[in-house]
Amino acid sequence: MLVVFKFLFLLAILVLSTLIGVAIAKKYSDRVNELQEIVTALEILEGRINYTYDTIPEIFDFISRHLKTNIKNIFEYTSEKLSINKNYSAGEIFTATIDEEKILLDLNESDVEIFKGLSVSLGQVDLESQVKNIRLIIRSLTTQLEEARKEKDKNFKLCRNMGAIAGILIMIILM
Repeated sequence: MLVVFKFLFLLAILVLSTLIGVAIAKKYSDRVNELQEIVTALEILEGRINYTYDTIPEIFDFISRHLKTNIKNIFEYTSEKLSINKNYSAGEIFTATIDEEKILLDLNESDVEIFKGLSVSLGQVDLESQVKNIRLIIRSLTTQLEEARKEKDKNFKLCRNMGAIAGILIMIILM
């Protein structure tokens, strides 16, 4: 009976350590997906600003309906807050929303700061300057996206496998 409990305990350690490795590896994959979604959202924003007469809240609402990751929450909440609160600029509300939601994102600090750069011209300057700023941010985020893909390629399997190896090592030590 004791042997069965010991085996189940060791098996649980192996499973838990493997799951921890998988969770860490997933963060690399999620960062790539979120950066890709931001680039997609900014391309939609650029097109809507250039070719429609929609307001920022309408554009952000449109964008949020076309995204799948947690990035959609930033656009959705910013749209809602802009519709309700007329005392703050779109940039201020966008920055505040990013600050509130960044804990739920798998982006690193430089990704977040580049994304916040959108707030500088959001609804504050002429159309041409807004579009230039959006293109600049897209270029910067594309660079971040390439780095994230390289990190994912390098670390995804490593983290996943290290969790399993750590579990096996702990099992051997406890035997």
